[in-house]
Amino acid sequence: MEIQSRPYPASPLPSSMNGPNGMMKLSPTQQKALDFLVRAVKTKAAPLVELRSPPALGRGYGVTSILKSAAAQFGVPFLGVSTALGQAGEGQEGQALKTLYAAALASLEKHGIAVIDDLDLAVAPRSVRRSRTLIGDIKGAGDLYNWEVAPSPAMLIKSLSDAASSAHGVVAFSSVEDAHLAFINTPLAVTLGESTVEDYGAILKNVLGSQGAIDEEAIYALHSQLSPADLKSATARVLATQSGDVTPVTTEGLVSSIRDELVSVSAVAPEEVEPVDLAEYPGLEGIKEELERNVLFPLENPEQAKKFGLTPKRGVLLHGQPGTGKTTVGRWLANRLKGKFFLVREMMLHADIIKVFAAAQAAAPSVVFIDDADIVIGGWRPLDGHRGSDIFRFLLGRMDGLTSRGKRQRETGDVVVVLTGQNVHWMAEMLLRSGRIELWLKTKLPEPRQKYAILRKYIKDDPGAMELLSKNGELPDVKAAAQASDHFCCADLRRVVSDAKMLAAWDRTSDAKILDGSSYLEKAAEGVRRMQDDVKSNARNLYG
Repeated sequence: MEIQSRPYPASPLPSSMNGPNGMMKLSPTQQKALDFLVRAVKTKAAPLVELRSPPALGRGYGVTSILKSAAAQFGVPFLGVSTALGQAGEGQEGQALKTLYAAALASLEKHGIAVIDDLDLAVAPRSVRRSRTLIGDIKGAGDLYNWEVAPSPAMLIKSLSDAASSAHGVVAFSSVEDAHLAFINTPLAVTLGESTVEDYGAILKNVLGSQGAIDEEAIYALHSQLSPADLKSATARVLATQSGDVTPVTTEGLVSSIRDELVSVSAVAPEEVEPVDLAEYPGLEGIKEELERNVLFPLENPEQAKKFGLTPKRGVLLHGQPGTGKTTVGRWLANRLKGKFFLVREMMLHADIIKVFAAAQAAAPSVVFIDDADIVIGGWRPLDGHRGSDIFRFLLGRMDGLTSRGKRQRETGDVVVVLTGQNVHWMAEMLLRSGRIELWLKTKLPEPRQKYAILRKYIKDDPGAMELLSKNGELPDVKAAAQASDHFCCADLRRVVSDAKMLAAWDRTSDAKILDGSSYLEKAAEGVRRMQDDVKSNARNLYG
């Protein structure tokens, strides 16, 4: 079937931003992907051609722009979310599937080509919730229901693939997620490359025109993983804050806009974190000293660090049993670093984590804290040949590599990665080796004498506990409670104080006999112990 061509409707963009047929000008990397996509379609090398973002870098790299350009070049309708919304209301995913299928079939029959953007978002928006990095664990695993993966996108792709094969046509598409790969043969993939200096220059020229002369190499040297959408957003922010219509945008102004946005979105504000002084936490004094010497000293004294060639440990591992103070160390660092502390949370997708590291680099020297890293990063299974999660591989690249300790890092400062985990068995040797994890710090269960001090601290720091458990402003005797707290962690001891408060408050509002603070603490410790024993007993009965 011969491919037809027709002009694409003109876009309302400024002339400086328009390319052929009124479309937004593509950057060199985007144009390269378009050229390959067009060749793949023209040669009909495969019935399915999927356009993908750069591996693990998320959205905003121009997939939609490229597909629009391809549709314009071939003179075919540009299908996607708007096509489905034209006929289907909210919650009518079945109708959306039928509508998009009919439109794609019509395009195939008339032109031999169908171009569909964000196919899964168009037909199954409620299932678009996963990270693209999970497909390695899902494909062929037989437990897809655990992830609520909708089959609608795969059904559509499979049906259109059969139709394209019969008509000797091609379906070019993009997808937000990749759950369809669990159901169909892998399509011919056209993958966008990461942005280059030339891309930065082209994008900035498209957006600014004559309103500014930007040093794209300087921008790229500081922030090399910004997407085209990030660059456009930062530039728009500068333009919106300009006092005059003809004020040119400067490189310094754009760098400031990028940094402010990255840091404001990702940095942890000290006022959002409980104030912590590790010197007051028995058992954590040694960890405080190690972090002061090996991480904070070179970060907070850049002149001496530069003079003597000192660099902070690039990777720190805090490991130990739950409740032994790992997260407390993170709170201390957040308050100490004031705007230079960045947190990777459990539910972040890969693209979000990349933004956190970009923000940390913008604020360098800084710290990225990954709490419960065994959950966030995911496992590594060398025995069965698994490549590991994309997040794991990204972290390896950030903590090492050919360009580490290079010019960019010398100019902008260090980013230290601090990870916490219950144990180190889940971590691969390639991450633990010197050059990546360079400082191991183990948190331990408090010793008997330390438990005594910890209980007193928790009571002293809590006005409610002082009122309910103390007598004439004097701290209660915590010896019995400490003795009843065998193998308790710091979190357990905090709970003992909380439960003791509750017992004392309850007795004050009832006809029960009022006990002294020491008795309430001992009762609370015994209650926590019984609960722990019940949990362990149930676990043994359940798992054998």
